[in-house]
Amino acid sequence: MTDMPELDTIHPTAVIDGDVQMDDDVVIGPHCIITGPVRIKSGTRLMGQNWIHGHCKIGHGNVLFTGARIGGPPQDLGFDPEQPEPGILIGDENTFREGFTAHRGKTEEPTRIGSNNFFMSNTHVGHDCQVRNNCTLASGAVLGGHVVVEDRVIIGGNTAVAQFVHIGMGAFLTGGYATSQGVPPWFMLTCTNTCGSLNLIGMRRNGMDKEDIARRKWVYKVLYRMNYSLKKARETLEEQAADPIVREYLDFLDASDKAICHGTQRPNRGGAG
Repeated sequence: MTDMPELDTIHPTAVIDGDVQMDDDVVIGPHCIITGPVRIKSGTRLMGQNWIHGHCKIGHGNVLFTGARIGGPPQDLGFDPEQPEPGILIGDENTFREGFTAHRGKTEEPTRIGSNNFFMSNTHVGHDCQVRNNCTLASGAVLGGHVVVEDRVIIGGNTAVAQFVHIGMGAFLTGGYATSQGVPPWFMLTCTNTCGSLNLIGMRRNGMDKEDIARRKWVYKVLYRMNYSLKKARETLEEQAADPIVREYLDFLDASDKAICHGTQRPNRGGAG
């Protein structure tokens, strides 16, 4: 089944095959290949040489620049590349620049990308990732499989995030480094596996008041500047668990499958001793 829009919005060199449903104003540029099942909503534009492989749903107002590809099979030798499910879900108003790639899920849940994200050239979202909203990945940034990226995260150019890592809301990952450990909300990755600062500029730009910023500074101090073990740091935070900001960090620690990054003066934060 192919439910196509008006032909003047589809370039004659495009190849559309299988169960593909598109709203009337979707634009398909030259040499695009779309293999269903795929659903593309209004206002989305494929500029050219894009490849969309189902099972895939793409929301409103997305723009795919030349060579951006969505829905390819996971880079996993144990995955059958002919298996379309669980697929990939894309929200609204995202920009995918040249060479972007995102792979479909391999477990029970699809890969998910939210809305209003900006993926610069040659960025990659691995299988089973969950990227929320209003995030920016600079050129060359890559996410391994199963990574969770919360809202308003900025990942610098050529920065690599290893599989299963959790990146908290508002975090800033400096370009040219890597992390195999979690980055808590509004913290800044300043070196490989190291959170050497807070994203103060990001907090201010997002309208956070001075009291909330001060509370986050206190959390950072407890985790990284009091010479506490992670167990002791958690106990100290638990004493202030009624504070919603402190609760946010405790919830982040509970939700993370991996250890969190260390600070410039601290060893790996995965141990309890």
